[in-house]
Amino acid sequence: MHTKEKILLEGMELFATLGYNGTSMTKIADRVGLQKSSLYAHYDSKEALFFDVTTKIAADYVQFVKSTFENEGQSTKEKLYLSFQAHVKDMANHDSSIEFYNRFSSYPPKGFEDRVLALLRDSEEQARSAFKEEITTAQEAGAISEEVTPAETARAFYGLLDGLSYETSYYDMDVIESHGEAMWKVFWRGVRA
Repeated sequence: MHTKEKILLEGMELFATLGYNGTSMTKIADRVGLQKSSLYAHYDSKEALFFDVTTKIAADYVQFVKSTFENEGQSTKEKLYLSFQAHVKDMANHDSSIEFYNRFSSYPPKGFEDRVLALLRDSEEQARSAFKEEITTAQEAGAISEEVTPAETARAFYGLLDGLSYETSYYDMDVIESHGEAMWKVFWRGVRA
C-alpha cells in the first residue's frame, strides 16, 4: 500500500472513531509510522486530509452502488434483490468508512457543514442516478410498474436501507436480515409490474 493510501485509511479510521476535533496530525502520523513533518509533505493541513478522506468515501460509495447491480441476477427482481442484500451486508460490516459516513453525514465538523454535506449529497445523487437507470431499464422491459417513477423507486429503496442502517447499532445481523427480508417483500410488491 502506498503511503498516501495508508494516510487516507488511517485518517479515515481515526476521524471515524475520534471525530474531527479528536484527531490530530500527530495521531495520524503515528498510526502511519511517519514523522509529523513527513505527513505534512503529503497534506498541508488536517482539513485537507479530512476532505480527501470525505471525497474518497463519497466516490467509493458511488462505485459500490454501481457494482451492486453487476450481480448474478437473471430477472429484475433477482438483480434488485441481490443489490439490496449487498447493501445490507455492507452496512452490517461496521467498517471505518461506514462509521465515518454515518458520523459526518449527521454531525459534520463545525464550519465545514456545507462543504461536507455537498460532497455527500452529490455522491447520494450519483448513486441514485445509477439506481434510477436500472429502474428505467426494468420499466422499459415491463418488469417494474410505471405507476411509480424511477426517482420514487430510488427514494423508497434507499429509505429502507437508511432505516436498516440505524438498526445495525443495536440488532444482530440475523435480526437485521429478517427485517430486511420483510422490507424487501413489501418494496417488491409495491414496484413490480
